[in-house]
Amino acid sequence: NGENASEELINVLAIREQAIDNFSVDNIKKGEPYSVLEDVFVPIYFFHRYQTEAAVKSIGGLDYNYAVKGSEGIVVETLSFEEQQKALETVLKTLEVRTLLIPVTQLKLFPPRAMGYPRTRESFKSNTGVSFDALGVTATASEMTLRLLLHPERANRLIQQKALDDDNLGLEEVLNELIKMTFYSDYDSNYEIEVMQTIQYVTLQNMLNLLATTKSIPQVKSIVNKSIDDLGKDLKANKDDFSKQLLREISEFRKSPEKFKVYKSPTIPDGSPIGSFQCLNN
Repeated sequence: NGENASEELINVLAIREQAIDNFSVDNIKKGEPYSVLEDVFVPIYFFHRYQTEAAVKSIGGLDYNYAVKGSEGIVVETLSFEEQQKALETVLKTLEVRTLLIPVTQLKLFPPRAMGYPRTRESFKSNTGVSFDALGVTATASEMTLRLLLHPERANRLIQQKALDDDNLGLEEVLNELIKMTFYSDYDSNYEIEVMQTIQYVTLQNMLNLLATTKSIPQVKSIVNKSIDDLGKDLKANKDDFSKQLLREISEFRKSPEKFKVYKSPTIPDGSPIGSFQCLNN
């Protein structure tokens, strides 16, 4: 697992990238249907899921022991700015287009499922019927990271730790870095742009969720509201169709926040160990 969760996530992402680049028809036996390739690809694509969960815990994280009176060592300490900032930078790499985009070469290996090989709980889910849903996979992976990063309790802790130590990481810095990375990068191909917009939509949805949930303290909501207001100004200046859609989402939330429901990205497949992945683990 490595000595440091953030550094190990970098290693895991590098292994994942190499495995995706090397993925080919040779990952199945001769005579097996291509449908099997899709399921073999699942643990490779989500190879970073558990290490992301480990690294994100450093953001708003604590170093503590279940100490008793008379024992030595740390009782409880907030992690340093340097450690939290490193964790944030690394976790944000899991939301980069280059990380979540499945290369076209590999996409060509995933035809509609063959007869007798239906999708299972360990398969990718799809919003495109029988065809492989490349953008849905992107939404699933970005949702996985964002539910962890923008967990209400983590946001609340970031407010508290910033209040106690102004030099430490705060929620405003987290949101600024997140928005900068997801909304202010340029891409050339239509495929890259669609992947980027998928990530942007899931990002906005999880920010709105921080406003809608009763678990967020008022200070969290004030900072999230400001971040969304600032983002909205830039979206208005963009004038492209997708920016207009995001503005509609924000406007509808402002009018009726009680009706807000997070858009459900395709569910992440069960992994090892088999069972429900607790993506809200904080």
